[in-house]
Amino acid sequence: MLEPTCYDIMAMVGKGTFGQVIQGQCRSTGEMVAIKILKNCDHDGQIVKNELRLLQALREGDTKDSHIIHFLESFSDTVWTYLVFELLQQNLFDFQKQNNFSPLPVRHIRTITAQVLVALVKLKELSIIHADLKPENIMLVDHARYPFRIKLVDFGSAILLPEVCHVQEPYIQTRFYRAPEILLGLPFCEKVDIWSLGCVMAELHLGWPLYPGNDEYDQVCYICSTLGLPRGELLCAAQKTQSFFQRVKHIFSSLDQMVELVKRMLTWDSHERITPSAALHHPFISMKEVKPSFEATEYYQLSQEDLRASCKDSSIVKTFPGTEKGAFIPASQGGIQKATAQMDGLSLAEYLNIVHCSI
Repeated sequence: MLEPTCYDIMAMVGKGTFGQVIQGQCRSTGEMVAIKILKNCDHDGQIVKNELRLLQALREGDTKDSHIIHFLESFSDTVWTYLVFELLQQNLFDFQKQNNFSPLPVRHIRTITAQVLVALVKLKELSIIHADLKPENIMLVDHARYPFRIKLVDFGSAILLPEVCHVQEPYIQTRFYRAPEILLGLPFCEKVDIWSLGCVMAELHLGWPLYPGNDEYDQVCYICSTLGLPRGELLCAAQKTQSFFQRVKHIFSSLDQMVELVKRMLTWDSHERITPSAALHHPFISMKEVKPSFEATEYYQLSQEDLRASCKDSSIVKTFPGTEKGAFIPASQGGIQKATAQMDGLSLAEYLNIVHCSI
């Protein structure tokens, strides 16, 4: 299959989504190399062309001291393309597996992370996004001689930064390491690689993936469980918001604000704690922020009725303009009572559970 005058096949190294890797030996020099074999056809052919283009950019960019694998050469026949690289030892996933996925000491994680960051700095300099950073694509060079010296490999999914705007609904990054902007359908840049690196660091420490989602929906749930819900402006800008979230108007407009007010009341430092006068003007109490969108709803009218009923003197009325008698017409009592039971009976714990279940 390979040119016999060039390389002898020594062993199978691994197999991935788009090809396989073998260990070869150059007949003229005796040097051991890794040869990635890719098929030249249809969609796979485009992947081959893209990887070759990116590897050429790396070679021209002088990545010798940047912890990026050294690309040696390429050749092809009518069916296959062969990419020849320096031979490295073992990827981090296999290393962890060999060690029963024991948590890696923090000092070793620091060593690995520093080297990957050097690689990412160089990639940014060359306007390249790796787009598939994961333990399988971080390889130990020679662990016995150089403990935890690593290089970043596999640029089959890499993207040139100026071309990001032309990528439509990108399917990039392995799911466990996929950045929120990719999941949600937001504009993205080289920082998707930083997200992936954070996931890798956590995985090396834990011994298992930080966000092991079974699908993208599950992935978003895992992320929300540690980071909380995305900000509203992100969800409004994202193309795939409806795939993961649903808008619950009353809960998000009122209980979100209540939780925020409670947080401002519960502070370690009393100097940071909200004052009574400031709390009276907080959106949860004043309802000024929800008025434009919810003024005509039963819930808003019910809340205003409650505030008006509690106003026993003019000073309170001044605090809540619009609650004076006759400012609105209450809805039917049946509907109001139902809304009260649904909204005001929720505890903070129940609210947080509803928010989690709504994604």
